Amino acid sequence: MFRTAETSRDTLITTAYRLHRTRWRILEPYRRLKNALKKLQEDYLKSKEANALMRYVKLGQSVREVAMLEKQYWKLLNIPAQEGTEDANCYVVKIIELLEDTPTQLPPTRGIGALLQSTIGKPAEANVDTVLHDSLKARKSEDLVKECEGLYAQLYRLTKKYLGLRRLIKELHDKYEATRMFPIVPRYAMLKKMIKATLRAPEFADICHEQTE
Repeated sequence: MFRTAETSRDTLITTAYRLHRTRWRILEPYRRLKNALKKLQEDYLKSKEANALMRYVKLGQSVREVAMLEKQYWKLLNIPAQEGTEDANCYVVKIIELLEDTPTQLPPTRGIGALLQSTIGKPAEANVDTVLHDSLKARKSEDLVKECEGLYAQLYRLTKKYLGLRRLIKELHDKYEATRMFPIVPRYAMLKKMIKATLRAPEFADICHEQTE
């Protein structure tokens, strides 16, 4: 993608910086979804040790915890799916530009709480940015080219996995809400079925080997 003779050093540094920043931006909500689904798997396996009534209660609580993420918009990112004819690198560039124009979401608080949450962490974030930029400036152009190419692939892969997990949690949320008014006996079977469908989905199989973070 990059040729050092045709790409200025400043452009390489800026591109690598933007790729790193976007990857970090997606990693946090990605880990939140991944950890929630892995905990659902762990809770499901542990629930087999309980009697039927206690297992019903535990399964309901476990699914509810994961389903609640769908309503916590400030903890997630709204990323569009890749269009059918869209090139992978063009898609990554679109995501970078979209997230750069999207401010960090804050929880729905008011007053002094909102003010504190809007400012907390900014000094630390600025320090991280400075360290990243200085680190990139210290590298050779050839190394920057390789890093940019690798980051494009990593960011594309991360985005696809994130969207897959978002879809799983949206489906789990919708199924959970649809069963809330059912009696215990049929709902117990429904809870088990929706959990199994989630844990057997290709999107979960793709990340189940990853460590909880």
